[in-house]
Amino acid sequence: MNYSKYSKILSFRYEAIIVAMSLLIICTKSSLCDGNVRLNFIDDIPVMDSMKIEPELSFGFDSPSGRIIIVIATSSDRRESIEKFYSEVMPQLGWKIYGKQYHRGEEKFQFISSNNLNGLIWRLSITPLTIP
Repeated sequence: MNYSKYSKILSFRYEAIIVAMSLLIICTKSSLCDGNVRLNFIDDIPVMDSMKIEPELSFGFDSPSGRIIIVIATSSDRRESIEKFYSEVMPQLGWKIYGKQYHRGEEKFQFISSNNLNGLIWRLSITPLTIP
């Protein structure tokens, strides 16, 4: 019997399986392989694709006590889906939830909504934990 021929075939199959498994692992860990997930940021604030930013109402600056970033956005998404988005994304970015806000280091992130005629208006903010 020619074992050399069979070992080459088995070796090729193992290599193909390893390459396929590696690609599968890379795709499951990479956002490039998931067309539905796309994360946008405005000054370190994650913003859903469905949100429309109001640039004339949004601002950011550094203060003696830390940075202050306010982003105003509108969305027709339901409040629950936006709350779910932030509850999933913020911990991945190192933020810990405390009540209705998230803390990371000496900063807090909050998202507050109010109703208008076209849906919800969202105020997304990063501010210092303590302001003197």
